[in-house]
Amino acid sequence: MNDRVVDRAAAHATPAELALRDWLLVGLSVATGIYEAIVFLTFGKVFTAAQTGNLVLLGIGVAGTHEPAGPNPVTVVISLGAFAVGVALAIPILRAFSRDRQTADNLVWPRRVTIALAIALILQVAFMVVWITAASPASLAYALMGLSALALGLQANAIRSLNVPSISTTAFTAAYIDLFSGLVTWSLTAYSARRLVASVVGMAAGACLGDVMLSHAHPYAPVVPLVVTAIVIVIAWVTLKPRVTSEPAGALSVQQAVK
Repeated sequence: MNDRVVDRAAAHATPAELALRDWLLVGLSVATGIYEAIVFLTFGKVFTAAQTGNLVLLGIGVAGTHEPAGPNPVTVVISLGAFAVGVALAIPILRAFSRDRQTADNLVWPRRVTIALAIALILQVAFMVVWITAASPASLAYALMGLSALALGLQANAIRSLNVPSISTTAFTAAYIDLFSGLVTWSLTAYSARRLVASVVGMAAGACLGDVMLSHAHPYAPVVPLVVTAIVIVIAWVTLKPRVTSEPAGALSVQQAVK
């Protein structure tokens, strides 16, 4: 299978490190699925991370089909704009922590990615606080939409800098295409198949869990994705540590995210 992005970490990491990285990505995919379910079921026809879907919904709204059959165009625009700001915000963060004169980051999961995720986590905490304290979260759709899309846009570009083929944790069309293309052509390795299947299933499982949380523990629905993301951050920080080397940290990964 010819991936559009080369997994640069594969040549330098142990199988255990690569497996851990992939499971951390699955964790983030689950968290994204939960947020998507929360937003879609609470604020109407809008996504917080799936911006392809939002572009379609925006077109429907502009054509004149509004709630309840169609979307609220304002909410959709807020999601599109906040996600874009989050993507842009990731760039200076990744650049600021892209080099260290004494150590080079572990290419599997550089420190700068964890730092970016930690900043996104702060936005998720803000989302949770507003959600829990609001008499009706739906009445604060614009603010909550902005917070969640901003956090996931930041996460998306941070994960993109890892250069893991077909994986973003916020958009799964590429993973879905590569999975079934690889299955039909018998070109997937067991390792690649596991990564792609786990990510796609993780997203769907997260959406299912988000629906369950809204039905049975509505006030605390955002707690679960926040906790999952926090666990991912802690594991990455503690386990995937920088390695001592004379070479600078991988600037190519940052360039990939900046493009």
